[in-house]
Amino acid sequence: MRLRLALLAIGLTLALLAGCGDDSDDDGTATSGGADFELLGTWKGELSQKGLDPFRVTATIRDLDDPAANTVHYTGIDCGGNWTFLSEAEGGVQTGDVTRVTPVYRFRELIDRGAGGSCKGEGIVTLTPQGDDRLGYRFRGGGIVSRGVLSRHG
Repeated sequence: MRLRLALLAIGLTLALLAGCGDDSDDDGTATSGGADFELLGTWKGELSQKGLDPFRVTATIRDLDDPAANTVHYTGIDCGGNWTFLSEAEGGVQTGDVTRVTPVYRFRELIDRGAGGSCKGEGIVTLTPQGDDRLGYRFRGGGIVSRGVLSRHG
């Protein structure tokens, strides 16, 4: 009888644990540290990069499992490509004397179209929420660094 109760208790514990640990909802809402942030959508912003005038970016994130659904286009340099979701981690954002924990999203960017075939390259895009409708943006790759802030569009 004790063995049956012990096995039942272990089975219930395993069943409860099996429902834990998912970092994203099926609707694309990423969660981290208990705070929900809707990453899916269209994002636009102005970026700066050494040696270039500021330029605009439009990124549409539709599906974290399908890079073809995540498109990016840079005006001014007239290049585009896709983002492949790599990871979500917790990071800290410093505002004055306060540091708050926020998710940090990483994507591999592959640029393969635009500007007469001269648009080629890849790197890592890091997105950090700055409120409900803004993302800090940083790109690193091939010796290039660009930064900016994206706002939710539409």
